[in-house]
Amino acid sequence: MSSTALLDILALCCAALIGFAAHRASLCNVRAVAEVMTTRSAHMLWSLLQAVVWMVTLTGVLVLGFGLVPQPALARTPMLLALAGGLLFGIGAAVNGGCSLSTLTRLADGHIGMAATLSGFALGVATWLAVPAVGWQAALTPLPSPWLRWPDLAPGLLALLLAWALHRAWGLWQLARARPQGPRKPWLLAPTYPLSVSAALMGLAAGLLYATQGAWSYTSYLRTEVLHTLGDVPAASAWHGGLVLSLVAGMLASSLQRRTFAWTRPQRLGGWLRHAGGGVLMGAGAAMVPGGNDTLLLGSLPTITLAAVGTYLCMLMGIALVLWMMRVARAPMPALACSASGCDEQSASPTKPAPR
Repeated sequence: MSSTALLDILALCCAALIGFAAHRASLCNVRAVAEVMTTRSAHMLWSLLQAVVWMVTLTGVLVLGFGLVPQPALARTPMLLALAGGLLFGIGAAVNGGCSLSTLTRLADGHIGMAATLSGFALGVATWLAVPAVGWQAALTPLPSPWLRWPDLAPGLLALLLAWALHRAWGLWQLARARPQGPRKPWLLAPTYPLSVSAALMGLAAGLLYATQGAWSYTSYLRTEVLHTLGDVPAASAWHGGLVLSLVAGMLASSLQRRTFAWTRPQRLGGWLRHAGGGVLMGAGAAMVPGGNDTLLLGSLPTITLAAVGTYLCMLMGIALVLWMMRVARAPMPALACSASGCDEQSASPTKPAPR
């Protein structure tokens, strides 16, 4: 088997592993912000950022150690458009009740209301055609890897990151040793993953994927396909579609193996409209950024640029704004009890933080 074929198989496995790990830990930016607002802790948000650090570390090893030139990320110019897109995406994700990753994980669990979210997402992406129609100038600018932008700082930065990675790896080893005694299943089949484990798996797999495949995320794929259908951009490659299918397959495999798959749907028309409306806002924001929170986390943030960090912060602000409005209106919002071992969803008062 050729090295190219082996690399392709590894890429498909990495995409499936990201889907499996994301489903096992129920990672979601909306849940992360809700945790901060209801429990005054940030375990999930920190785990998401840890995935970015793992990704940056692996990319540094590949660039400095093996001479790999990673695919550049894409940034929207003017930056104000990307910041607005991040805010809009965050608002839509909160309205929907889940970000792009959790939309897919919930769909893999049989929640067909998420199909309305994806349909709305496609409609929202189509609104991008109004931007050039009204005369606004927008473009995409490639962002080289920080390992290539800062050659003088790169060796020292990589040394610090490797020290951090070794420290985290030791912590994960200690966590594995602390598992209860008795009959054990393979750790990969544990019903839930500690947040730190999921962060490491996602970050390392995404680091290898982005370095070799570029912007492979499913929101980037959907955005490209919708705009291609409308005659605006070239079609996404069949290989890109294969990576997205592997991501979904990993989530579905986790759901079936854990036996959490069950067909459910919104009980009222308002639920369908909320998911579809949230999807429209998410799609419009993803067209502006470009990409959803999966693209930001696993592609843009590792470039360590003001545009990427600012856009992600705007997305978190959009989520927080909607959740704050829900609290003021005394509408139910998710409350999470998160720790290093994962998160449990609770019912919480919209006016009082859940107990820690």
